[in-house]
Amino acid sequence: MDPRLAVLGRTPPPAPLGLVTDLLDTWFGRTADGVGEDGLRTPADLAAWCRARGTDVTDDAVGPDDLDLARTVRAGLRAVLARHTDPELAVDAEAVERFDDAAAGLRLRVRADPFRLESDEERAVRRVLATVVAAPLEVDERTWARLKACRDPLCRTAFYDGSRNGSGVWCSMSACGAAAKQRAFVERRRAQRQVERGSS
Repeated sequence: MDPRLAVLGRTPPPAPLGLVTDLLDTWFGRTADGVGEDGLRTPADLAAWCRARGTDVTDDAVGPDDLDLARTVRAGLRAVLARHTDPELAVDAEAVERFDDAAAGLRLRVRADPFRLESDEERAVRRVLATVVAAPLEVDERTWARLKACRDPLCRTAFYDGSRNGSGVWCSMSACGAAAKQRAFVERRRAQRQVERGSS
């Protein structure tokens, strides 16, 4: 188990989805002004990310088009996962449409015995991204629905909901969950004081 998951009290995702969360978590939330930390700022960052996951990719084998593809896949998946967390949330239709277009351009093929999707991409970096795109199809719908994005819009970290009833909405109760509870408490106290002032 990844020690980072243990610290956050998070359940590791099933193996096919591990690469999905790895890609999603190259984006580290955002600040109130909308600026976040992107772990895929350059093609070399993407090459390093592939190497860290066991695929030998040299920096010069990854171009700006590959980086755009990785970011498009990441944004589309994150938009879907936000809906897994909150079905009432309006989906980012543009991000999903761009994902669909990008996925259609990847060379994925169905193979039998066992049935699976495999990539025929010649370039290693695109094979890795094709594997990310195919991963949700390797698990059942209930398992895929448990992969979520943190409810906090300033976080949106991907996490696997290992709760018994699948009702988790925070990447970590000790971080985003506790902060949300604190904000709710402050709002209740503020509302109560306003009521008290109005009745005095």
